[in-house]
Amino acid sequence: MLFNSVNQHCLGRIVELAETQTVEAAEDIYDERGMKLWAKGKPVSADLQEKLLRRKLAKPLEATLAVDGAIAFSDVASACVAHIEQNPLLARIVNRDAIGLINNMRNVPLPPPLRLLLTAAHAKGSSSFKHALSAVVICAGIAARLNASDHDAQLLLVAALVHDLGEMYINPDFLRDSYRLQPGEWKHVASHPRVGQLLIAELTTLPAAVGQCVAHHHERLDGSGYPNQVGGSNHSRLGSWLAVADSVGAILARGDDGAALRASLALRIVPEEFDHDAVAVVTQALRNGEDAFGTTPEGDFGARIQESWRHMNAAMAEAELLIAKGQTPFLRQTAGNALALLHNLLKSLRSTGVMEANSLGAGNLDGELIAEINLVIREIEWRMRNLARNLHLRAEAQTEGTPLERLAPLIRELDGSNVAAATSPQAVPASYQAPAAAAQAG
Repeated sequence: MLFNSVNQHCLGRIVELAETQTVEAAEDIYDERGMKLWAKGKPVSADLQEKLLRRKLAKPLEATLAVDGAIAFSDVASACVAHIEQNPLLARIVNRDAIGLINNMRNVPLPPPLRLLLTAAHAKGSSSFKHALSAVVICAGIAARLNASDHDAQLLLVAALVHDLGEMYINPDFLRDSYRLQPGEWKHVASHPRVGQLLIAELTTLPAAVGQCVAHHHERLDGSGYPNQVGGSNHSRLGSWLAVADSVGAILARGDDGAALRASLALRIVPEEFDHDAVAVVTQALRNGEDAFGTTPEGDFGARIQESWRHMNAAMAEAELLIAKGQTPFLRQTAGNALALLHNLLKSLRSTGVMEANSLGAGNLDGELIAEINLVIREIEWRMRNLARNLHLRAEAQTEGTPLERLAPLIRELDGSNVAAATSPQAVPASYQAPAAAAQAG
C-alpha cells in the first residue's frame, strides 16, 4: 500500500480541519510493527501529527479517521445548485437535464476516506472545493448535452468531485497562484492526477473508470498534457470531458463578463488539445450572453508578441537540431514530439491574426481587440511553459545518459527563464518533501 507512509501536507490539512470540526480515530491506529499509536475515538491533534510522521502505518491514515459532518453527495448537490445561482456563467452551461443529473447523485455513497479529504478541502473556505463544484456542474452540462448514459454520467460526476484531491498531498506553496514553478519543480504538482487515481484504487471500491478519469483530467488529446502525456485513443472519453470542465471551471471562477470569451478561446486556440464534442457544447452554451474581453491593455503587447515569436522559433531550431543529432532514440523522439506541438502552436498563433494586428500597431486598434490579443499571447506563453515542464518531467524519468542536460537549451527557450536555476537542487524549497504516494509511484 502506497498510503501507509503518512504525507505531511495531507496530515497538516486534516489537523487544521480538527481545529474546527471533530475528527477522531474510527479505529485503533497501529504502525506496521503492530504498535498501537492512537486509540479508537481519540480526537486528532498535533500530538498525533508528531507520532505519525515518523512511522509507517499498518493501514492508511485516511481509512482510519472519521469527521463529524463529513461531506456527502447530498451536500454536494445542494452546494452545486447554490453555486449555479451565484455564477450566471455556469447557469449558461447547465440545462434542466443537467440539474437532474446532479440531483440524481444525492443518494450516491461516497467512500469515507474521500469524504474526509473533501471535508478538509472545504475547510476554511478553500477555493479548491468551489472548483470541484464547478467541475461537477460543467460535467453535468456536458453529459446532458451529449446524451451520456446515466451510468457514464454518474462516473463522470464522481470523478469531477474528487479530481483534485491529489493536491492535498502537495506542498501548498507550490499551489499558490503567485508562485511561478520552475521546470524542475513541476513534477511535484504534476503528480496530483496520479495521486488521485491511486487514492481511488487503494482506498475505495469505486470503479477503475473513475480513477482513470481523474488521472487524465490534465492530459490533452495532442499529448501536451501531464503527467504522462497521454493522447489520442489512449485518452479516456470521460477523462477528456473532465479536462474541458476543469479548464473552463478555473476560468469561469472569476465570474467577470470577459470570462466566457476567455474560456471559449482557451478551448479553441489549439484545436488538437480538447475533445471536439465537449468543446462544441460548452462554447455554444457560453455564447448565450453579451460578453466582452475587456478594454484594459496589458503593457506593450507588440514586445510580448515578438518575444514569444523569438522563443518559439529558437525552440523549434533546438528541437530540429536534436532530431538531427540527438544521441539517443529518446532525445530524437522527445524533440520530434516537441516540434510537432510547436508547429500546432505556431499554426494557432497565425490563425488568430495576432501577427497582422501587431503590424498595425496599438494606436490603430481598439481596447477590446488589444485585450483579446493579450489573451492569445498568454495562452501561447502558457503552453510553451507547460511543454518545457513536461520535457523536464520526461527527461528526469530517464535513468540512462544525460537527457536533461541535452534538452536544457530547448527547455530554456520554451520556459523563457533560466534553466540552470530550474535544474539545480536549490530550486526546490528546503521545507518541501515529495508526496509519499507520488514519489513511490513515480
